[in-house]
Amino acid sequence: MSTAQRFAWLDGLSTVAVCGLAIAVLPPEAPASAWGMAARIAAVTLVCIVAFYYNDLYNFEVPHDVGQLFVRLCRALGLSALVLAGGYLMFPNLILGGNLASYALLLTLICVLALRVAVYTLAKRAPFSEAVLLLGGGALAVELARQIRTRPDLALRLVGVLNPAGTESEGERLGDYGDVSDVVRRVRPNRIVVAMPDRRGNLPVSDLLACRFRGVTVEEGSRVYERFTGRLAVESLTPSALIFGDGFRVRPLSLVLKRIVSVVIALTALVLAAPFMAAIAAAIKLESRGPVFFIQERVGLRGRKFRLIKFRTMRQLQDMPGGGDSVWGRDNASRVTRLGEVLRRYRLDELPQCLNILRGDMSLVGPRPEMAVNVATFSAVIPFYNLRHEVRPGLTGWAQVRAGYSMSTEEVTRKLCYDLYYIKHMSLPFDLQILVDTVKFVLSGKRPG
Repeated sequence: MSTAQRFAWLDGLSTVAVCGLAIAVLPPEAPASAWGMAARIAAVTLVCIVAFYYNDLYNFEVPHDVGQLFVRLCRALGLSALVLAGGYLMFPNLILGGNLASYALLLTLICVLALRVAVYTLAKRAPFSEAVLLLGGGALAVELARQIRTRPDLALRLVGVLNPAGTESEGERLGDYGDVSDVVRRVRPNRIVVAMPDRRGNLPVSDLLACRFRGVTVEEGSRVYERFTGRLAVESLTPSALIFGDGFRVRPLSLVLKRIVSVVIALTALVLAAPFMAAIAAAIKLESRGPVFFIQERVGLRGRKFRLIKFRTMRQLQDMPGGGDSVWGRDNASRVTRLGEVLRRYRLDELPQCLNILRGDMSLVGPRPEMAVNVATFSAVIPFYNLRHEVRPGLTGWAQVRAGYSMSTEEVTRKLCYDLYYIKHMSLPFDLQILVDTVKFVLSGKRPG
């Protein structure tokens, strides 16, 4: 069970307890059966959990200091109050009784805030957290140290770093790689994370084996990074790790089920959204001259090219001063129409790609397809970039809900880290999680990342 799931269970149990307490202190005038009261409490709890999720209370890559936490909780419970008010208008039988729901939400704010602050505080203190000794320097080691230091959901505390003098690092330097045994005896870590950029001739094999035999967990840095961030460290990947490591295996039955789900959802979306899409098409024609659809060649499964369909959100290049020859020219904000801004914000310009899904060019979930000219550029400078073409591209994807749009080679590299993580762990439950996250960002109009 992930940390987010544990917090969801804790928040759910807290809300149930608060509702039960409110009912016990202020019993409703009209008594209800035990099952009826349980259904009402469950409705309040479900609404609160969804509102917490919607307001990033289970996303630990965003700040979770007390101020931010309080603001998110207030927004979440305010949203819960609005949803419950609307639900009670339509289903009066679900009302807890009197103002019990209002009292319960207020008590939930106090209870959840107190629990979160207590958990976040204890998670960084002994004996409730594990002591971590970090071996290595450079970008990977620095990022791991930063994650351990700033993430409140990680019950870990960094007790020191071992690396050569002058190496880039974050945390207290306790010595060199050869000092592992002495440092372990002195600081007694529960876990050692090896994030050395060059292990050949530097890895203290005997010392690390001795630590394992003594009960100290020894982990490889790139795997820890993957677990912490939900993305692969492309800079630290090796061909042997991809070939012999876990993941990157997909069962044929899973691919068949994935394809069936994609087709069913795409077909349903096209049927239900047809009148809305017709209205969008008419609005595009009225706002600016040019075609309704923007059709562009993209690279798909195993490098095959196909024609991707979107609603046009930008003025044509010939209508603009200058040109659009840049690899990023398609995202020139000055070309985006007013209607296009709205379509992009809520991802409505992507609706015609349901046709690409039905044609077999795309899947519902997968790495986003890139332009052929960009693929040639990125493949030359980004390691393992072409691995993203080993699966069918998607209408949405893990990189889309975690990193948003990319406007530079560095951002493309970051998105590739998420794409490779998705390919490594691809499954129907993972696809469902991505679809839920996609709905969240579509409804909010926010861009992740």
